[in-house]
Amino acid sequence: MFNRVRKHISASDLRRLNEGLTLKFRDKLNPIFWGPSGLKSIVREKLMDFGKAFADYAEIPEQGIVDILMLGGNAGYNYTKYSDIDVHLVVDPKYVPDCDPELIDDYYMDKKTLWELTHDIKIYGVQAEPYIERPGITRKKSQGVYSLLKNRFIQEPQRFDGELDERELEKKTNNIKGKIDRLVDSDNGVGLRAIMKKLRAARQASLDSFGEYGFENLVFKELRNSGYIDKVRDTVLQLNSRNLSLT
Repeated sequence: MFNRVRKHISASDLRRLNEGLTLKFRDKLNPIFWGPSGLKSIVREKLMDFGKAFADYAEIPEQGIVDILMLGGNAGYNYTKYSDIDVHLVVDPKYVPDCDPELIDDYYMDKKTLWELTHDIKIYGVQAEPYIERPGITRKKSQGVYSLLKNRFIQEPQRFDGELDERELEKKTNNIKGKIDRLVDSDNGVGLRAIMKKLRAARQASLDSFGEYGFENLVFKELRNSGYIDKVRDTVLQLNSRNLSLT
């Protein structure tokens, strides 16, 4: 769905693409966090503190931390006002105490969920969100991955390097929004779960083929930024709760 005919998008096209959509296509990293020489030192220090505090909370020993990574929109060129700062602790599972190896991922997720219920950490007003992952994760080549421990990109982010029909993107997302609104109004939980499954599958296929700027991935991000992914999740949760309740 992309015609990759230009190496870098022009400034005029950037302005045009940025009209009417929550998604933004930038030619510079977010100046809130990045300076001429890289990630601002005070930002790096705070994110390191954040990562280590979460590691303490999750009872992960220091020797088990392989790296602390900054990812997401604010580690690349497509950040928006909706973009969080994703801080990933890369942890060697053998250092996680008293945990069945088969249950480690569930343990990680439980710790993340409990942390988010009891903490609200922001860096210059932007939410910092913790994750725990195993070593050796492979990511799409367009995604920026910044090592806070090494203080450098271990995978450089890529700028948008093709032509995008923003009218088609807006048309596609508006069509899906209409479907979601109709399913929500009719309390159609089956339909909502089906459309979410379809969106996730299309997004993954787009990421696999085209990376961060694949069309269906951009559709998913636009729906997420405009609140429609949360709308589906919240409605399905409410319908499930209603079906399991007796009044």
